[in-house]
Parts: sequence; structure tokens; C-alpha cells
Amino acid sequence: MIRRTPVFIVTSPRQRVGKMLVARALKEFFHADGREVAAFDANPDQFSLVDFLPAETAVASVDDTRGQMALFDQLVQPDRRPKVVDLGHSQFDRFFAVMQQIGFAREARVNAVVPVVMFLCDQDARAKQGYAMLRDRFPELALVPVFNEGATQVARYRTNFAPTRFGGMPLVIPALSGVVRQVTERPGFSFASYSFNATDPTTELFGWIKRVFLEFRDLELRLLLEELKPSLQFH
Repeated sequence: MIRRTPVFIVTSPRQRVGKMLVARALKEFFHADGREVAAFDANPDQFSLVDFLPAETAVASVDDTRGQMALFDQLVQPDRRPKVVDLGHSQFDRFFAVMQQIGFAREARVNAVVPVVMFLCDQDARAKQGYAMLRDRFPELALVPVFNEGATQVARYRTNFAPTRFGGMPLVIPALSGVVRQVTERPGFSFASYSFNATDPTTELFGWIKRVFLEFRDLELRLLLEELKPSLQFH
């Protein structure tokens, strides 16, 4: 079986929905699992991921042709190394327009690259429109709704983001209390290091990390199962 290269695009057409937190946690999930990972911070004038995780995080942009080529050339590399793209709200429309124009999905299939969009949902109409656009324009794309309980009231709007065939059920990121959230926002803080060094597994933060990492693990398994379905069918 061909080993594939997953590319996780964490995004939303809205700001302040917890996107960077999810991208941080996802990258550290791979580190905690002992896997090398590459990350790209595509948030013009407001870089955050590269500030928290400078190692193996590159600043990226799709504002011009040069930046677009540099980013997509790296994303389509079949190097079997997971990649995480923290895609800012201001780059949302342009990124996916370029993705469609260059036929990225076709090139990804040829190179055994699996793009996965982790879409941060909220109640604003722009979020619903952005999700519908991706679902309609890229019907074979793994589109995963992500509900951040710390950003908005999830129960009010989750019915607006129906699971897609390839993305499967939504991911839920639990809320953190204000004090704990401030700890995680300190420069140099690492989820992976905290989980490795924690002496008390009953703390709120340890429980949060464990649950979020399990969500990511479950997502990986669902995506793998979807890929294996053709070979598992009996004839």
C-alpha cells in the first residue's frame, strides 16, 4: 500500500474562532507522536503560529504568484511528512481559488498527497457560506467541521455544517478556563512538553490535551479507513 502525505489546512473565513489554537495543537500532536511535521503560517501581518512554534514553521502567503508557487509546491511534495497550514481569514478566498485554478486536487492524487480542510465553524453567515462553497466546489475534498467550544455557543449553529462524505463527523475542541488559557498563550509554552512532563493527570490542561489529541487520532483513523475502503470491498 502506498504511504500517503497528509496536508491539514486549518482555516475559516472568520477571525477569532480559535483557528491558531487548533493548528498549534495539531502540530504538537504530531511531535508528541514522534513524527516530523512541517507547518506554514499564512496570516499576513498577524503571524502567530510561527511565533509559538518557530521550529519547522515557515511564513507563507498567496498574495502573489511567487508566494503561491512556493507554498503549493511544498504542499504537493510526496515526502510522507504531515503538513499543517494555518490559513488566515483574509487569505481564505484567494487560497482556494488558486487551489482550484492550478488543479491541486489532481496533482495531489498523482503524488499520493491527501489534503484535509479543518474548518472552524461559528454562527456568522460568512462561515456558513464559506463551508458551503468548499463543499460544492471540492466535492472529493476531506472537509472536516471543527467546533471550538471556547469561541462560541456550538449548540446554536452546528446543524449548519453537515458532515461530508470524506471528512466525516465534526471535531470538538473543548473550552479552557480563562486562567489555563492564559498559561497556554505564554511564549514558549508547549502542549507536547506539558503532557510529557505533567505529574498530575487530573489537571484541566492535561485532560484538555488528552481529549484534543484523541480527536486528532480519531480523525487520522477515519481518513485512513476512507482510503482503504476500495481495497476492503469483497467482490
